[in-house]
Amino acid sequence: MKKKALVLVTAAIMTAITLLAGCAGKKNDDKNAGKKREQKLVLREGALKTMDSVLATDQVSFDVIQNTQETLLVSNNDVPEAGAAEKWEVSEDGLTWTFTLRDLNWSDGKPVTAKDFEFAWKRLLDPNTGAGYSFFLFPVKNAEKYYKGEVKAEEVGIKATDDKTFVVTLDRAVPYFEQIAAFPGLAPQREDIVTAEGNKYGTDADKLVYSGPFVVDQWQKGAKVVLKKNDKYYNASNIKLETVELQEVDEIKTAYDLFKAGKLDAMSAQGDYIGKMTEEAKNGKYNLVEGMEPSSFYMVFNTEGKDNKALANAKVRLAFSLALDREEYTKSVYKRGIAAYGLVPMALLVGEEEFRSKVEEPLKAIIDQNKDPKALLIEGLKEAGLDEDPSKHTFKYLPQTSDAETKKNSEYFQNIWQTKLGVKVEILPSADFSDYLTKVQSQQFDIAMSGWGADYNDPMTFIDLFGKDNGNNNGKWANEEFETLLVQVQNETDNAKRLELFAQMEKMIIEDTAVAPLFYRDTKSFQQKHVKGLQLPLFGGTYQLRWAYVE
Repeated sequence: MKKKALVLVTAAIMTAITLLAGCAGKKNDDKNAGKKREQKLVLREGALKTMDSVLATDQVSFDVIQNTQETLLVSNNDVPEAGAAEKWEVSEDGLTWTFTLRDLNWSDGKPVTAKDFEFAWKRLLDPNTGAGYSFFLFPVKNAEKYYKGEVKAEEVGIKATDDKTFVVTLDRAVPYFEQIAAFPGLAPQREDIVTAEGNKYGTDADKLVYSGPFVVDQWQKGAKVVLKKNDKYYNASNIKLETVELQEVDEIKTAYDLFKAGKLDAMSAQGDYIGKMTEEAKNGKYNLVEGMEPSSFYMVFNTEGKDNKALANAKVRLAFSLALDREEYTKSVYKRGIAAYGLVPMALLVGEEEFRSKVEEPLKAIIDQNKDPKALLIEGLKEAGLDEDPSKHTFKYLPQTSDAETKKNSEYFQNIWQTKLGVKVEILPSADFSDYLTKVQSQQFDIAMSGWGADYNDPMTFIDLFGKDNGNNNGKWANEEFETLLVQVQNETDNAKRLELFAQMEKMIIEDTAVAPLFYRDTKSFQQKHVKGLQLPLFGGTYQLRWAYVE
């Protein structure tokens, strides 16, 4: 099937992984020859917010969910393959998808049924749930109408026709629907448990049941999440890992010390540690997996201006964007990634064309046309009817965590904006990533560091974030012309036209400064030599653990 071939091409283009490993550690390995290692991995992770797949919106939550719950399809090196569904069929027009479930049990021994998928998917769409990913299923027949309260749940094209058969009917053909079916936010849920737990569902590991290769054995908030092999999993005999600890280690120095001592099996790095650890990997101390992620990081603006009226003006927002030196930040401060002048990262495809290779990053032309960000700021303040003196204005910046590296980065941005624009910038506290998510989702910021990783291989995964009804549109940017184009591109099947529409829409997002692009993230995963088969998915959570093992 051509759709699956496109995903294969994507994996080859986007992963581009190299493995650095020398021979310096061989003596050490020889000493351990014959000794059997415990099948356990300890990995660095951020703060977990929720285990409710319907309410999850962040990579950390999806990481836990994708390893403990079985979606219809499962991504193996970013290629969807059979998961809870052992087979699936697609109608000739691409509108009807019929999934046949395999024999699969929950961790309490009860069978996973098609009803569990119907319940979860409709709960995602229920407007009373408040799910940030409701939009994900809008291509389904009547899904958006149900979300808007215009039809009843039974009119949505999501049906369990029997215990083993799950039928999804779409309004329009979606070329990446296999990837959607593999996304962790669409895991099954047990209605009896969700109902019993109410608003607490997803906050207590002991109250959940699991359908995937692992169960959550412990959730020590602020410390770690411990996963144990799920003995009830249908494929348990082929899962090698017995235990995985996802340790919440905020400080890069602490993580590095743990990694060097052999107490951490894999970690990422930034800042001054990138060069040091890369050199150590080249010398054979451990392995480095490198590549590009389909991830884009940017500053998001609270465009409603409820707490800061200045930010309701596009020129004010653009001034903050133009003041940023993206090359300096990626090369001298963050010391990784690629400077971004657009929203959509490299390697995402529209049909068989890579979007970024065909479309110039829109911010480059804007920078050429605006050489004085402070003058633009003053012009915007005047238009907004506010005091034209920048020094009279304070803007609140929200970082993603509170570790030393993030603090250094935050102070860099603070200094840039205060120096180039003459404003005052206050750095807001953010205890950890979970706390940050709570604040950014409730618009407790003027400007916030933000980012998005692709959920599937198409620019739509970035573009539709800025629809006015999208639950992840945290800056509340709205543009009627954009809304018209969004409907148009959602119903367009000609990829050449889709590419043109995406380019037009990205330009609108950047010109009206819904966000200020900062960098496209790369992959740099440092791994101990005994770590094998650990996948770093391009879509979903950080790690795919079901094929990992310790050698």
